Amino acid sequence: MIRTTALLSLAAAATTSLAQVAITIDIEQPVLLPGESATVTLFAGFDAGDHAMALVITNLLTSVGSSGWSGDRLIAPMDGPGSDPGGPSATGFDAITAGQLHFPPTSGIYADDSNPIAFWQATYTAPLEPAATFEIDLSTMTSSYDVYTDRRSAVSESQLDELAEGSGTITVIPAPASAVVLALGVACICHRRRSTVTGGF
Repeated sequence: MIRTTALLSLAAAATTSLAQVAITIDIEQPVLLPGESATVTLFAGFDAGDHAMALVITNLLTSVGSSGWSGDRLIAPMDGPGSDPGGPSATGFDAITAGQLHFPPTSGIYADDSNPIAFWQATYTAPLEPAATFEIDLSTMTSSYDVYTDRRSAVSESQLDELAEGSGTITVIPAPASAVVLALGVACICHRRRSTVTGGF
């Protein structure tokens, strides 16, 4: 049920970010049990009057830094020349640089005009034994956000001044209470069995 609701929410979020100058943080599964994983994808959106995304340079900030994260990568076609998936750091991932080529009409290279367009992805895995429920806050801090303004031209311009930064939350919860009760029951049975074998009460 949680997964279905989350997917519907994400679909709605992607729709509302259409034709908006915004980064969207798409969290596949925002509520995790110990050891479970969530895929996090960054999307870039732009005005309906423009043609396509050209370049994004951003940091993904997380309240756990890069701990627990793996598989960070750029998503084609936003992995063009000069791009970089960024580097893990104490604050998350720094200098994610994603871009695509657009050289019409003589070269025949046209940028993907998907809006919003996915440009970066990574997986977060919850710790096996969290002491208590905790939240991982996610946000972006962007230094470049350029779009191709026309399908017939390679000219790009910055929309950084209009950008709405991305945000999101992953919640990690301990094992369900029933599992804890079961574990305590097994421990109790083992203790009684040991007591019987050694002649204790």
